[in-house]
Amino acid sequence: MGRAILFKTLDSLRAAEGADRIEIIIAGLIPEGPVLDRVRELAATDPRVRHLPVRYEKGDASEKRNAGLRASRAPIVAFIDDDVYVPPHWIRRVLAAFEPSDVGMVSGPSLVPTDISLLARLAGLALSSRAAGYVAHRYIKGADAVKRVKWSRTIGCNMIFRREAIEKLNGFDPDFYPGEEMIAANGTAKQGLALVFDSEAYVYHYPKTTFRGFWRQIFRYGATRIRLMRAGLDVEWTPLVPAVWVASLLFCGAAALVHAWGVALLAANLIAYAAVALWIALEVFAQTKRASDLLLIPIQPFMHLAYGVGIWVEVFRPDKDLSDALGKPTT
Repeated sequence: MGRAILFKTLDSLRAAEGADRIEIIIAGLIPEGPVLDRVRELAATDPRVRHLPVRYEKGDASEKRNAGLRASRAPIVAFIDDDVYVPPHWIRRVLAAFEPSDVGMVSGPSLVPTDISLLARLAGLALSSRAAGYVAHRYIKGADAVKRVKWSRTIGCNMIFRREAIEKLNGFDPDFYPGEEMIAANGTAKQGLALVFDSEAYVYHYPKTTFRGFWRQIFRYGATRIRLMRAGLDVEWTPLVPAVWVASLLFCGAAALVHAWGVALLAANLIAYAAVALWIALEVFAQTKRASDLLLIPIQPFMHLAYGVGIWVEVFRPDKDLSDALGKPTT
């Protein structure tokens, strides 16, 4: 909280179709400076905008969402990050998706903006390519405009709830970070309500701009996968593939130190991976026609290593404080 990108979020919401019927609540402490000054000015001149200067020692991400929920009055409550912006039709698509009375939550893709650095673009491409497995659909506009999905097919930066559904859960769990959005989505489904993913209800989300930031993001994804399984959510095996690959590298690397066949296994492992990474990068290049996108080849192992290491760290060091150790958003 406190980044100037926040105003791109606010401007897009205020200019969207149907924006005259919405309320915009900014939940989070903003340090003194130009950003806070502009937020105060906006809140004073636009009755739709309110700022809640809150921060919590425990469960900050969840509690800020819960504070916004309590302060809001609308029957449909959207939770979006402060580094996204929405297209003009976003509000209309979201409300249309809630027309069936059994829909409890709506989500949509998180697309990559165009005004970003090369590294950020590659990070976004990695998440929207086959390298990300089934979750890639959350970062692209798919062929199926509206479909009912399970909790793991939703995305936290673009998540909208029917008020009574999220209130029955007492909001977001402050003891669970990251992944509190997935817990809420699963809890909504357990109420017998449908979760809907609308590929046209997309937002534009700025990817990480540094290797360190991207590593932290993907590491947390891996650790969260184990925490969700431990919390009783459905076990899905395909997201565990990067952890298996990391383990295979360690095994083959150790074997290579003592046996010739270990060298052969390690070489075969790396060659097979490189072939798949090249195929995925060429597939992306065929779509984008940008030669720089071929740099996706080295980004893929970076992403898979971060995810796999995150899984193994969570297995052997459960419940590590990811918010502090890996960069809790500062204010």
